[in-house]
Amino acid sequence: MPLHVVATPIGNLGDLSPRAREVLTTSALVLCEDTRHTRKLYAALGLAAPPLQSCHAHNETERLGQVLDLLGQGREVALVSDAGTPAMSDPGGRLVEAVHRAGFPVRTVPGPSSVVAALSVSGLPTAPSHFLGFPPRKGRARWIAEASRLAGTLVMLEAGNRAGRLVAELAAALPDREACLCRELSKLHEEVLRAPLSALPTDPQRGEVVLVVGPGAAIRDEAPVGEGLKAAAALLAPRWGISKSAAYQRLLSLDASGEE
Repeated sequence: MPLHVVATPIGNLGDLSPRAREVLTTSALVLCEDTRHTRKLYAALGLAAPPLQSCHAHNETERLGQVLDLLGQGREVALVSDAGTPAMSDPGGRLVEAVHRAGFPVRTVPGPSSVVAALSVSGLPTAPSHFLGFPPRKGRARWIAEASRLAGTLVMLEAGNRAGRLVAELAAALPDREACLCRELSKLHEEVLRAPLSALPTDPQRGEVVLVVGPGAAIRDEAPVGEGLKAAAALLAPRWGISKSAAYQRLLSLDASGEE
């Protein structure tokens, strides 16, 4: 029997599909990012919960033996995250890979995804697009420089209290890009703001934010590429119209603002 990768609502409970309901009630085991959160979902939907077990970044590999035993017995296992589609910046990717390697089928129960939802309402080109996940707390300048080298639309996630800082950093690096800031998608206070990066709010936001940055001229590897901020400065200086040393100082300030 398969491992089911099940998408759950990112806000509105009405977005759970009938097939997801069936799988979540008939599986022998449901692996959850947080069992408390998933138990609340079952209660809100009026569903009887099968055995639930945590599966997060710190214990994902430990769950594999039990999962393979159940699959080998012909029983179904479901994998969910707190919201949206598992393994998309959420736990589950290592488990899914291991189930594939063990020769068991993996099946999708598709549904809500904040990444796809944000792309669809942004009005920005959806292909090619690059999902970058959450920005790092440290080394943000290098991360932004690497993102600047990508051709196509960029999609990233950020907690609301740090979203304004991310917008400001990207506006400094990519001032000519159109963007769309999406927060509280499918929830009561859903907000979709489309504007140039430089015009988006830089104050803290409520809830999780998906930021979609439209395509622009990608920075190519015409300058030397290596490790560290100096290489990033060499790539970004022509883009910003400033000297390499000035670009280096700007990247240092971005890196400093990204550390906590």
